[in-house]
Amino acid sequence: MTMHMPMGPDGAWKTGQRVPFDGDWADQYGVVTRHERGATFPPCIDRKGECAYRYLVEAVAAA
Repeated sequence: MTMHMPMGPDGAWKTGQRVPFDGDWADQYGVVTRHERGATFPPCIDRKGECAYRYLVEAVAAA
């Protein structure tokens, strides 16, 4: 479990924040990407605005 809190609207995690859980994350543009816990959410290069707000779509169980 992470002690960090989402900084985006409606509980979304913002670009630059640490990923709180392993899993598939969707941004506000509908793009789904996989991120590992502890990594940093990257900017959205070549898309409208580089800041993304991400929502957990599916958590991945730890191995």
